Amino acid sequence: MNKIKSWVIFSAGGTGGHIFPALAVAERLRELHPDLGILFIGNKNRMEANIIPEHNFPIILLDMHGLNRKNLLKNINLPFKLIKSWIELNKIFKRFKPKVAIGFGGYVTYPVLKYAQWIGVPTIVQEQNSIPGLANIKLSKKASAICVAYPTIKNYIKTPNVHLIGNLVRNEILVPMSKEQAANFWNLDINKKTILALGGSLGAKAINDFICNILQDLIKNDIQLIWQTGDKYSIESCINHDKINKSIIARPFINEMREAYAMADVVIARAGAGTLAELAALAKPSIIIPSPNVVNNHQYLNAQALADNDAIILLDENLLDTKGKEMIIDLINNDSLQKQLSENISKFHNPNAMDDIIELIEKYLKN
Repeated sequence: MNKIKSWVIFSAGGTGGHIFPALAVAERLRELHPDLGILFIGNKNRMEANIIPEHNFPIILLDMHGLNRKNLLKNINLPFKLIKSWIELNKIFKRFKPKVAIGFGGYVTYPVLKYAQWIGVPTIVQEQNSIPGLANIKLSKKASAICVAYPTIKNYIKTPNVHLIGNLVRNEILVPMSKEQAANFWNLDINKKTILALGGSLGAKAINDFICNILQDLIKNDIQLIWQTGDKYSIESCINHDKINKSIIARPFINEMREAYAMADVVIARAGAGTLAELAALAKPSIIIPSPNVVNNHQYLNAQALADNDAIILLDENLLDTKGKEMIIDLINNDSLQKQLSENISKFHNPNAMDDIIELIEKYLKN
């Protein structure tokens, strides 16, 4: 085993859109620098607690939550959690002496990078959305570098350290796979049209309810479905009351996203930055339904940037029941529209994004 010469701290949590880009960068760094130690700091009881160890990275978990704007009483213990986290971070940074700390989003990222800045450790902020969150705006004032995906960020973060590199995509889904291989994996018919429905790593009730309502229509139209339902939302009533055949695959969480994307002719998804980056990297024609339950309405703005360039079909959640079925059936049967969407969304992928952020990190490793 290689002796570790220096450490880098990664902070990411809460959703796959934060965790998987962080993992992609960490795995690339590990390949290039076998003697580099990579430590993740995450949040207790969130998905990073399981996913990060599965990729053979050490992780230390803090007990944090974000500011609850709807119910201020739930913020009573937040100052105490911040103080406790600050004490734990003091121990972590003294022990590992990182050369740089990198934040990919999630509640835990703010205290980690804020502490790093306080003691003079270089910090890199990765902002995935078209509008930055309040935490990243504050962190950007002392950040060594801010990596962004949308040029609109420069309207909110006015420092010379902004780097427009695009969003990062996890390594495993970029490995080429034929539709024939994917069909064999899922035991689906390669000659039938296939929809991939995603509600994000945590699921989306509105999308699940909609899919339940049109399930019989998909079956009647001989359309196959791969459906990530999320752990939070039960679809048992839907499955029990509808005739489900082998052309419908429903799972709470899909680990085999490479195989799922390879099989999909059309994707139905939320407008999380990570999801949009993957769709662009794989040039997948998509119907995007932004979540209305996010700060600053950033999912809608993320999607609008693509819709303005005819790269996706943008569908408001409120219109799912009235227009959704027709739009999906029309798109799945319209090869020319699929081709147009595929070509346009591919223009939003920067194949050099990984090299660009690695180059920034290496700058601080050398120092």
